[in-house]
Amino acid sequence: MKRLTLILGLFLFSCNNPEESVVSPVEVDSVLIKSQQNLITSDSVQKKSDSTTKEQVIKVIREFKILTNEVEKFKTERISLINELKLSKENIIVRIDTVFVETKKNFWGKEKTSVNTKTETKSSEIIDSTLSEKKVIDTLNQQ
Repeated sequence: MKRLTLILGLFLFSCNNPEESVVSPVEVDSVLIKSQQNLITSDSVQKKSDSTTKEQVIKVIREFKILTNEVEKFKTERISLINELKLSKENIIVRIDTVFVETKKNFWGKEKTSVNTKTETKSSEIIDSTLSEKKVIDTLNQQ
């Protein structure tokens, strides 16, 4: 029932002929002219914003490339420093074996031999002083 009254009300409302608003041609022309001016200004603003956005994007891309090159440079420096560290340390392990041979004679004249071994290990670390010198690396190439 509610739907029927709603539909009937809309039908009756649409059938009424309200006064039509009469717009003069001068008003229509002025609206069209204003609309055309707004389109022209919006086009110029869009071109300016596009150029500004493009410049910003180009700046960001350049910075990204520079930072990528820096990262690659640091990676290669890290690898070279690791290789220098491997070369600069040298561990020397010295092993000394001492063998003691003892002979004993018993009362009847038989000889009895016993063998004892003693092992000593010494380890020393040699660091090459020429490779351990600190060098300042200028990554920005500024003077």
